Amino acid sequence: MKTELPRNGCASEYWLRTRSVLSIGIVAVLASPNRLLAQEQEAIRAPSIKVEVVAGQAATNNTKTRKGVEPIALVTDERGQPVSGVMVVFTLPETGPGGAFVDESKRAIVYTNAEGKATARGLTPNTTPGKFQIMVNASFQGFTSSTTVYQTNVLPGRAKSSTKLIAILAIAGGAAAAGVVAASGGGGSSQSLAVPPSRTATTITPGTPIFGAPQQ
Repeated sequence: MKTELPRNGCASEYWLRTRSVLSIGIVAVLASPNRLLAQEQEAIRAPSIKVEVVAGQAATNNTKTRKGVEPIALVTDERGQPVSGVMVVFTLPETGPGGAFVDESKRAIVYTNAEGKATARGLTPNTTPGKFQIMVNASFQGFTSSTTVYQTNVLPGRAKSSTKLIAILAIAGGAAAAGVVAASGGGGSSQSLAVPPSRTATTITPGTPIFGAPQQ
């Protein structure tokens, strides 16, 4: 079967239509690899992250020995799998109860290990007692997540003084109770012995009665 070409002026119009169809086909073919590449990039897109505290939460730091509890953060993806190489920033308060990390810095930048964990090492509490917060911020390939660590600085000497005072009061109370028992005669009757009031004795002396006239 032969295809008849248009005659005269219609030939140019025919070739224009044919070239347009070929151009559309070429564009579609060229666009397919780009579409596949975009799909592949979407498939290997970095997952979103979540940071949580796995150690150091609600910890108590000794301000006398200047020893603190180092917080540990865990970073996971949307499937709950640990993510390594995530930058985690721990930030202490500038004033009030708190402390410092290595080199007296208020910030510690740590990267998660193969287990997805980051430890803020070298936490040293200051001498100000009270509660404080450590801000934890994680970032990875455009994704971010944050959480908070709550800790408390305490001065153990005050607690010991209170305990010592209570012990002294208890000993004093026990001594007073022992004195009461000793005064009552030890293990005898619990009833107290009442001493009767003293009475004046009346003495009758015998003698000769005297009789006289009745007095007016």
